[in-house]
Amino acid sequence: MARLPVATRLLMRLDVWAVRWTGGSFFMWLFARRAGLMKDPQLGSRKAEALVLVTRGRRTGRPRSVVLPYFTFNDKTFVVGSKGGAHDDPDWVLNLRVRPSATVYIRRQAKSANMRFATTEERAALWPKLIAFAPTYAGYQRGTGREIPLVIVE
Repeated sequence: MARLPVATRLLMRLDVWAVRWTGGSFFMWLFARRAGLMKDPQLGSRKAEALVLVTRGRRTGRPRSVVLPYFTFNDKTFVVGSKGGAHDDPDWVLNLRVRPSATVYIRRQAKSANMRFATTEERAALWPKLIAFAPTYAGYQRGTGREIPLVIVE
């Protein structure tokens, strides 16, 4: 795996810090603008909310932090393993397949969480609502041969 440029790594760390301590993310704001979030009163929040997911590396066992948009529909809070429509899963998804326990920072509150992958039925219920809220995910799914996982925070 190619290393990211130093400036990119620093911006990612800054974003993790911002979400942990302020609850907001500049990158999620940009994502929300590009994703074309729809305004539907039945779908809940109008802004892209961000969480920090801290997993353990599957090979190193070291903590790995990533900022992700999260969504809540049908009383289920979840994140999307899209990786921008890439043909492989993001590293955090691979880490969760090995160790499903994680720490999640939502609205500046740290919580231990068990992360699980949505069942076929859950995905069938959540995916259309996600697409209605953030249509960019439909394009991501069309662009890849894998099924983009929905990971539920418990």
